[in-house]
Amino acid sequence: MSTLIFCKNALSYTPYYIEDASLNVYSLEELSYYMLNNVYLLSTKLMNAELCNWIGRELKQPKLASELLELVQNNAPLHIFVGHILSANGYATQKEIKDTLSIIATFENKSEAERKKMRADRLMAKNMFVDAIYEYETLLSEDVAKTIPRVVEGDVYHNLGCAFAKLFFFDEAIKCFDEAYKKNQKKQSLNCLLYSARCMRNKQVFDEYVSKYLVSKEDVDDILKTVSVVTSKEEIIEFDNAINELVSDDSKRDSAISTITGIVKGWKEDYIKFCKI
Repeated sequence: MSTLIFCKNALSYTPYYIEDASLNVYSLEELSYYMLNNVYLLSTKLMNAELCNWIGRELKQPKLASELLELVQNNAPLHIFVGHILSANGYATQKEIKDTLSIIATFENKSEAERKKMRADRLMAKNMFVDAIYEYETLLSEDVAKTIPRVVEGDVYHNLGCAFAKLFFFDEAIKCFDEAYKKNQKKQSLNCLLYSARCMRNKQVFDEYVSKYLVSKEDVDDILKTVSVVTSKEEIIEFDNAINELVSDDSKRDSAISTITGIVKGWKEDYIKFCKI
C-alpha cells in the first residue's frame, strides 16, 4: 500500500495474509482500506475462522471476533460480514460503507469469472485502461474463463479491444474484436473491428475483413462516414490547419507552433492519464 493510513485501533505484530491479493494487513484500518478499494476481489473466502480469530487475538477485538465467527458459522451473506468489519473501526464513512455493501450485494452470488469481468468493466468505466487490460487478459488466460458462456467470452474480448483502441493500439484491438465477433456474433464487435482497421489507416486489412465477414456496401459506407465524422472534430481540424501553416507560411510559424504545442500537450496529458495504473 502506498497510502498513509491513520490507525487508532490496535496494530498486530503478526499480520493477516490475504491470499487473493498476496497482501499482509496489520490492522482493521488496513483491512478496511483493502476491502473498500478492492471490492470486486472480495469473495466468501474472506469469511473464515482464521480471520475472526486473528481479529480477536491480535487486534484485541474479542467481541467483534465473536460476532464475525457467528456470521461465518451461520453462512451469512458476504456483505453483512464485510459491513460488520467496516463499521467497527471508523475508517470508512457511512456513504463509503453503504456504497461498498451495495456493490457486494450485486455480485456476491455470481461466479468468480463474472466478478472478474465486473471489476474489469468498472476499471474501463473509470478510464483506467491499462488496469482493465490486465484484468481482462488475466480472466481470459485462467481456467475460470472456461466456465463462462461463449458469448460472454466474446464480450470480454470486445471490451479488451475497446481498451486497446482507447490507447491507439489498433493492431491489438483488431485481433480482440475479431475474436469477439467469432464468439458473440454481435454487430457492434464487427463494427469496432472495422473502425479500428480504418483508424489504423490500413486499407488492405479493412478490405480483408469486409470480404471475410461479407459486410454490405451500406454498412461499409456507414463505417467510413462514422470514422470521417470522428476525425473531423474541431480540435483535429485545428491541428491539421496548424501543420499546413507551419510548412507553407513562414509568417504564421510561431502561431502554428504555439497551437500545435497546446493541442499535443492536451493529448499527451490525456494519454498519460489513461495509461495510469
